[in-house]
Amino acid sequence: MWLNLPMLVLFAVFVGSVNPQMAASQPKLPSWSDRTEKPSESEEDKNLPCSNSSNKCVGRLTELAIANSNKLQQTSDRITAIERRLAVTEDRIDYTSKKKWTNYITTNPVDIIQNLFGGGGMQRDNLAIANLEIRTADLLAAKAELERQQEAEKLKLEDEVLHLLLDYEAANRKHELLSSQLETLEQQREVVRIAYKYGRGSTSQILGMENRRDRLTEQLTNLSIDKDESVRKLLHLIGQKSAE
Repeated sequence: MWLNLPMLVLFAVFVGSVNPQMAASQPKLPSWSDRTEKPSESEEDKNLPCSNSSNKCVGRLTELAIANSNKLQQTSDRITAIERRLAVTEDRIDYTSKKKWTNYITTNPVDIIQNLFGGGGMQRDNLAIANLEIRTADLLAAKAELERQQEAEKLKLEDEVLHLLLDYEAANRKHELLSSQLETLEQQREVVRIAYKYGRGSTSQILGMENRRDRLTEQLTNLSIDKDESVRKLLHLIGQKSAE
């Protein structure tokens, strides 16, 4: 277990002071790069209204994604157009039904007889109403299918939002863990550097820590990229621009 940094530094200095020959005999310290700066976190997530997988956040981002969806807007426009056609068709059915009695207003005995037996003008009106009712049924079926597609697209957007938030949270948790490990390693590297200067430690130990630091830095960079990608996709879904 590592002691805290000040204690280990004092210990290293003490060893060097009591054994200066050992310190003098140590090989030259390997090239030691400057302290690693942890990859800076993206500012893009600040443009999101929220960035967690709670029901409230998922619901909020899903509502924004739905409002921003061109596909859903087009579907909604088609449903509105069908509703207008339905209204016109219903008016025509109502009008034709109400005017059927006018077929009896005639002085032509043939027309009167035909109307009485369901022919003539009555037959024409009944056929017109039947055709309008068939058209209404077709329009209602088309509207129902569009509404089904609409709900399916909303569920798809909600699922996409949830998965992107879960991906972001997972990458963020791992990023925080590796950041903590990198910070600890930086402290250990400083202790080893000082101890090596005073005759403690080995070159292989230093190089091993250097390699470990490089691996952690690479992992943090990749996680930052993953986080940024999730945020960019969420911003695209809800119709907000990414940070420049």
